[in-house]
Amino acid sequence: MARAIGEFAAPTRIVAGRGCARDRLGAELGALGVEVAAVVVDRGFALAGLLEGLLAGVAGVGVPVCGLIGEDPDVAECEGAAALALAAGAQAVLAIGGGSALCAAKAVAIRLRNPAPLELYEGSGRLPAPPAPSIAVPTTAGSGSEVSNVVVLHDPGRPRHLVIRGRGYEPAVALLDGELLVTLPRAPMIAAALDALSHALESLWVRGSSRFSGALALAAAAALRTALPRALGGDVDAMQQLIEASAMANLACGNSGLGLVHALSSAVGVELPHGYQNGVLLPHVAAFNRDFVAPAVAGEIDALAGLYEKIGFEPRFGAGEVSGAGTDAMVAAAMGNPFRDNNRREAGVEELRGVLAAAGAGA
Repeated sequence: MARAIGEFAAPTRIVAGRGCARDRLGAELGALGVEVAAVVVDRGFALAGLLEGLLAGVAGVGVPVCGLIGEDPDVAECEGAAALALAAGAQAVLAIGGGSALCAAKAVAIRLRNPAPLELYEGSGRLPAPPAPSIAVPTTAGSGSEVSNVVVLHDPGRPRHLVIRGRGYEPAVALLDGELLVTLPRAPMIAAALDALSHALESLWVRGSSRFSGALALAAAAALRTALPRALGGDVDAMQQLIEASAMANLACGNSGLGLVHALSSAVGVELPHGYQNGVLLPHVAAFNRDFVAPAVAGEIDALAGLYEKIGFEPRFGAGEVSGAGTDAMVAAAMGNPFRDNNRREAGVEELRGVLAAAGAGA
């Protein structure tokens, strides 16, 4: 039998601590040595009046807002932001927001140095030039996109998301500041944290798991599980723990790859928030994989029920959320997704339908 050979990389420099975004952003932008950095920001964060305070300490670098990003951006939205960034003479990107805004910002960074359209770069390693440098400031503790080299866009009409990934596509710096979570409402905080938890646990039951990714994933899973209830109660130190653990979870899954949760939630036609879908699917995929994991991982799987009860999250799709056609779309997307092959326990159409049935899909 051939020996398994793995790799682990964590190229993004991480600055973490309460208040670090406010205290360090100006210096980090200045260190890039650029005159203009295009701001690509979550629309809700900007419209809530929070952007001005974050940018107040920036001097010597122009920071025009070139993209106000909603949930699940598509190629057209990213191309529009890139056009504004190019017109402003931007040489770098400042990404602020949750996973959607951070993915859009990485797409803009690609386009600052590479011609349109973004679809040309689907897959891995096809960029004529490396992306422009970027700094990421997450405002949710979920996707971990601030340390990821993956861009995920949601184009209607495609069976699966448009994915662009490659070495060097990740932000140069990530500022992890739990104080930015203080204004986050309860439901988005839960969905984001469960997305992060799915990253951690998925990386523990996939074929690409290693000692490096496993150590990060187990630590992240335990931190997310214990910090989330306290963060929901307003504990800002717990929010800091959440945002650091979400980055750890992404570093784990970014190196190991993902599994059935993300394979099933990759159907573009199911228009439910990504974190919510993953939160619903996670316990059912975990149960499917439980006999194929180490005892420490099984312990984290067994702790899911208590966590979900504590935060009041029911892991079932609501009536009509995923119809029969939606179930078919999720199964079709998963069957064509490499994450399915990475899952340690094999799953075909019937197994996937069983997981979805347990999650209330098609009901």
